[in-house]
Amino acid sequence: MTTKRKETRESVCYREIKKKIRNGELKPGDRLIENTLSQQLEISRTPIRKAIGMLAADGYVEYNDFRGAFVRDSIINKERYFEMTEIIGLFLKQAIQKIRTKKITFNKMRVVAKLVEIEREENPADPAIYFEYEKWFVSDLLTYMKNNYYLKISDDFFNNIQEFGDEEVIKIAQNACVKTVANIQRFIDALEEQDYDQCMAIIDQVIDAHVLVAYR
Repeated sequence: MTTKRKETRESVCYREIKKKIRNGELKPGDRLIENTLSQQLEISRTPIRKAIGMLAADGYVEYNDFRGAFVRDSIINKERYFEMTEIIGLFLKQAIQKIRTKKITFNKMRVVAKLVEIEREENPADPAIYFEYEKWFVSDLLTYMKNNYYLKISDDFFNNIQEFGDEEVIKIAQNACVKTVANIQRFIDALEEQDYDQCMAIIDQVIDAHVLVAYR
C-alpha cells in the first residue's frame, strides 16, 4: 500500500498564501508581513519565510530592498490575455512573411502527426490537450523565424497562462483552443498551397475566436 507523504509546513504556507494571492485577498503591491501571516495561518515564521521564497521563485512575489516581500502584479486577467494574444498573432504573421520571402518548405505532415500523437496519449475530450497542441504549433511555426527571443516570449505566454491565468482566462484559452485546431488544419493546408494571404486571414480569425469565446 502506498503511503501518502505528509505535506511540509512550508508547502502548506505556500499553498495558503498563493490561494490568498489568486483570490485577490492579497493584492499586487501588498507587503507580506511574516508576523501577520504567521498569526493567520497559525504556523511559525520560519516556514512562512521559506514559503515566501518559494512564491518569489515562482513569480508571485518580489523583494524590495530594505522593505521586504511584496505581491507581484502577476495574475493574467482577460484584458492582459488579449493583449498578449495579439502580440503572438503578430509574431506568427512575421513567420509567414519569412516563409514567403525565403521560399521555405513547410513540413505539414509533422504538424498533423503531432496532433495524432497528442490525441493518442491523452483524452481527446479534454480541452487542455488542444491548449498544449496550440502551444506546440505556435512554437514550431516561430522556429522558422530563427529568433530565440520570439520563442521565449511565446513559451512564457503559454506557461504563464497555466500558472497565472485567472479562472476566466484559463476557461477562455481552453475553449478557444478547441476551435483553433480546425483553424490550424485550414492554416497548414493554405501554407502548403503557398496561399500566404489566406494564412494571414486565418491568424486573424484565430485571434478573433479567443475574443468571441470570451463574450459569447
